[in-house]
Amino acid sequence: MKRIALSLLLIFVILGCAAKNDNAFQSHYKMGLAYLNTDKDYMAIREFEKALKYKPNDAKTHYAIATFYLKHNKLLKAQKYLERAIELDPSNSDYHNAYASTLASLGNVEKAVKQWKIVLEDPGYPNHGMIYYNMGYSLYGKGRYDRALKYFKRSVEINPRFISPYMYMYRIYKSWEEHDKAIAILKKALKRNPVFLPAKLELGKYYYNQNKYEQSAKVMEEIIELQPDSEEAKTAASYLKKMGLYYE
Repeated sequence: MKRIALSLLLIFVILGCAAKNDNAFQSHYKMGLAYLNTDKDYMAIREFEKALKYKPNDAKTHYAIATFYLKHNKLLKAQKYLERAIELDPSNSDYHNAYASTLASLGNVEKAVKQWKIVLEDPGYPNHGMIYYNMGYSLYGKGRYDRALKYFKRSVEINPRFISPYMYMYRIYKSWEEHDKAIAILKKALKRNPVFLPAKLELGKYYYNQNKYEQSAKVMEEIIELQPDSEEAKTAASYLKKMGLYYE
C-alpha cells in the first residue's frame, strides 16, 4: 500500500510540475508575441528565450524568434531558428516559406526555390500565386530569366489580377528584344488594372520609341489625368514636352 501511495504521489508531483511548466511557458510565449510588434520588441526575444527554457523543442517559439531576427534583418540568426523550427515541425508550410525567403535574401536562390516547392505541395496553403511570384522574382534577380518567366506565368494563371508578375514578364521580353510579346504583356496588365500607372507609362514610352507619337501622347495624357501629382505623371509630362504637346 505504501508503494502504491508513493507512486500516486509521484505521479501527482510530476503532473503538477508539468502543468506549472506549461503555464510558465505559455505566459512567456504570449508575452513575447505581445511585445513583438511594439517599439519594445527587444523584450520579445527575452520572453521567447525564457519560454524555450521550459519547452526547448517548441517549434513555434523558434519560429517566433526567427521572426524577431527577420524584423531586424539579422538573416543568419533567423536562418538558424527557422532550420530548427522546420526540424521540429517539418509539415508547417509557413516555416518553409519564411525559410525560403530568408535563403533568397542571403543569395541562396536554388535552395530557396526547393523550399518554396515544398510549400506548393501543401494544397491548403492559401496563396500559391504569391509563392510562384517569389520564385520568379528571386530567379529574375540572379538573371535566370527563362526559369523566372515560367514561374511568373504560373503566378498570373493562378491570380490574373496580380500585376507585379506582368511587369517582370514585360522586362524579360524587353531584355530579349521580343517587343511584340513585351507590349502584349503590358496590355494584359492594363486590361486587368487600367489605372496601373507603371504599366501605362511603359506603354507610353514604347509608343514613343516606336515613333507612334499620337498613341504615346494619348497614354501620357491619361496618366496625368489619373494622378497629376505622381512621379509617373511627371515623367509623362516630360515626354509630352518632347513631343511639343504639353504646357504648364
